[in-house]
Amino acid sequence: MEKDMKTQPPSRLETEEITKESFRQNASLNEKILLCEGMFTDLRDDHDIRKLTRARIESMLYASNLKQSEAPINVHIGRQGINQWIWENNVIPEIPTNVLKEYLKQKLTYDAFAFYNEYIMVRELSQKIAAHLKIPVSDILDKHFTDNEVLTYLSSSFATTGRKQNLMAFIVQHANQFLQTTLQDTEKYSLLFTPLKTNKGKPVHPKIEMYMKQLTKEGKSDHTKARVKTHINSLLVWLVDNMKDFAACQSHTVPVLSITEIHLQEFRSYLLKKQRKGEYSLITISECIYAIRSFFLFLKKTFGFPDPAKKIKSIKASRYRFRNLPTKEQVTAFFNVIEVYSENPLMERIAFQFMLTLGLRSMEVSQVSWNDINMEIRTICIHSKGGKHHELPLAGELYRDLKMLRSIPSKSTYLFGDDPKRIVWKFQNNYKLYSHIAGWTFPGGLHLFRHCFVTNLVGQNPPPQVVQVLSRVIKMDTVSLYTHLNQMSNWRSQEVNKLDYSYRGGK
Repeated sequence: MEKDMKTQPPSRLETEEITKESFRQNASLNEKILLCEGMFTDLRDDHDIRKLTRARIESMLYASNLKQSEAPINVHIGRQGINQWIWENNVIPEIPTNVLKEYLKQKLTYDAFAFYNEYIMVRELSQKIAAHLKIPVSDILDKHFTDNEVLTYLSSSFATTGRKQNLMAFIVQHANQFLQTTLQDTEKYSLLFTPLKTNKGKPVHPKIEMYMKQLTKEGKSDHTKARVKTHINSLLVWLVDNMKDFAACQSHTVPVLSITEIHLQEFRSYLLKKQRKGEYSLITISECIYAIRSFFLFLKKTFGFPDPAKKIKSIKASRYRFRNLPTKEQVTAFFNVIEVYSENPLMERIAFQFMLTLGLRSMEVSQVSWNDINMEIRTICIHSKGGKHHELPLAGELYRDLKMLRSIPSKSTYLFGDDPKRIVWKFQNNYKLYSHIAGWTFPGGLHLFRHCFVTNLVGQNPPPQVVQVLSRVIKMDTVSLYTHLNQMSNWRSQEVNKLDYSYRGGK
């Protein structure tokens, strides 16, 4: 008998190929994009997800930053120089009167963000006076502040906060020293001030509070929760004001079990009527109906309550909003401002690079710690909404800056401090300062960087799966909300489509 042939074990090369193929079939895309080029075929194909390399991913994310670039040499002035910049570039050329300049001069010792807010408030006052008198801002004179009619108007229409009332009191007391007139009676105009709102909030319905706790568990932001609470509460207020079934209630005591489908249909019709009158936008009433439907679905799942919103139709609205985005030159100007005026240029450069280069949300930036960063394999773990985690590669200037920061001893819990909310608050305030000095006029705040990130990513035409993973969104539809390619041509097309070419009997 012939001896049974023994099965030969696979060679090392065969084993590697089997391993690679197994990885191709079973690993998540998030893992694949972090591997070196050797894991995939040498024939690169940017549109074949199986052949995409980490080098290509890094090129998409970091683009021109992969090579060491010589940063412009700037003199570091620090935060204390921001007030002087605002004084020289904004106050002197824009604020028209001596009394207003004197007010701001006394605030020059304030922190930069506080002084910036004082300047914004004074500018608002100047614009209100100009609009009221129907003159250019540059034509406002000190004597206008001794005009009883102007002071009466400002006392009721402008002095709506404590800071604004303090400004008005200063104006009344100091206008005379520039005009050598009799001191005005401050109390006379103080009586006309709008009563200030107390910080004590209105009672919230217990079921809404429970829903807010659920949204917190789901990782929703404070901004999202506040918006949802407002939408649901608007329904309860409307029911109390318009439905006799709830006339004896207050918004926080409405029995939710008594709310029926008919009530919700009436409220939906009310929202649509407001939208047709131009009082509400379509996206606002769409979000309102969505929030209400989600609220009642939560009550059904939690307490077994019947769902009166089950058959309430949603209101479709395009969530896309046209945005101008900063150019490369404008982004460079922003980071140059950081180099000159930041208290810690290295740390803030890293924070804003996280947002611009990797698309991190501000709260995600605030929660980054050294435990999330692996400097050896150059990756960062991001703690996203809903308790999810994502890994992205590190490269270019961002990686070099992190190496520099790593060498600096720190006892902070996170890279940028100990309290995530305070970290976000600080970056939001500093963003306003730096963008102002850089000459940016883009609406919105820190989230603008995420719009830049997604737009730059999509502009390189990668596979859709890569865009979804790197953007860290659940639905691909969300990507379109952040994409602003060819934005001007798209906007013009939309505006042209709104034109009415119907015949109106003209010659």
